Amino acid sequence: MNLEEALEVTKIYSILGLTSNKEPFITTRPFESPHHTVTSTSLVGRRKKSKTSEKLV
Repeated sequence: MNLEEALEVTKIYSILGLTSNKEPFITTRPFESPHHTVTSTSLVGRRKKSKTSEKLV
């Protein structure tokens, strides 16, 4: 991840209160592993209108 991307991710984490004094600068890409039973349709998001209630992390 380049410096610009790291700054952007760090800003988002900071706004959400997810940064710490121990690791104030986020240097790894955020990744959320899908459940092993996920269907290809739900992974791609083929719904016409999204009904998700997930927080942006």
